[in-house]
Amino acid sequence: MKKSIQLTLCSVFALLVGGLTAPAQVPAELETFQATAGARSSVFRGKQAARYTFPVNGHPYWAQPAFETGDMIFEGNLYQHITANIDAVEQRMLVQLQGSPISVALAPGQVSSFTLGDRSFVGVGPGESLPEGFYEVFGQGPEQVYKHVEKHLNSSVNNVNGSVIGYYDENYRSDVTRYFNYTASYYFRDAAGHFTPFKGRGALIRQFPDRKRQIRQGLRALQTARPDFDTYCKMVLQIAAQ
Repeated sequence: MKKSIQLTLCSVFALLVGGLTAPAQVPAELETFQATAGARSSVFRGKQAARYTFPVNGHPYWAQPAFETGDMIFEGNLYQHITANIDAVEQRMLVQLQGSPISVALAPGQVSSFTLGDRSFVGVGPGESLPEGFYEVFGQGPEQVYKHVEKHLNSSVNNVNGSVIGYYDENYRSDVTRYFNYTASYYFRDAAGHFTPFKGRGALIRQFPDRKRQIRQGLRALQTARPDFDTYCKMVLQIAAQ
């Protein structure tokens, strides 16, 4: 077993070194990687995470720059209490070694499911029923909503913070023209496992032709202020499952 782990670490070391540029990592960081990888080294077969070192407004991550703790099913094996985030530009899951700045980017086809905080995600590989990438899953019943977030690097001399960029960057710099533009897509998964893209609140309710009245009555009974779209999706799914 010890020999096997050593061979795996050597392979990972070679993979990481082969993909690095001179300023990306220093030998001390690689030593930290080897010291801490241990039996979990099989997780770190991906490429080193992309580095965005140029001035840019916004960030490339799914929701927030801070990494979160969660559990992951990687190539059929469970890994608990990992520190991770999602690069929405590259569509890669970033897994960070404890005590190290190194993050490794895992492809969606390698990660069948994972959690970040209290949110649940799935990875969809190439050739499946949805576009390749990561999806947040809403709902615990037979019907669910899958949310897909993408970010693209754009450029504009105008102030695009907020509605244009797709989110509010409190550190927005007017002298920087490049920014990460946010787009979100939603898919309804029916009880048979078929996916339908949809846009808007009414389009979601129409996915339940036999329960539209039940859902509308349930929403009125909640008597809440107009929720954001993600919360609305969760409310509809909860009412529909009753």
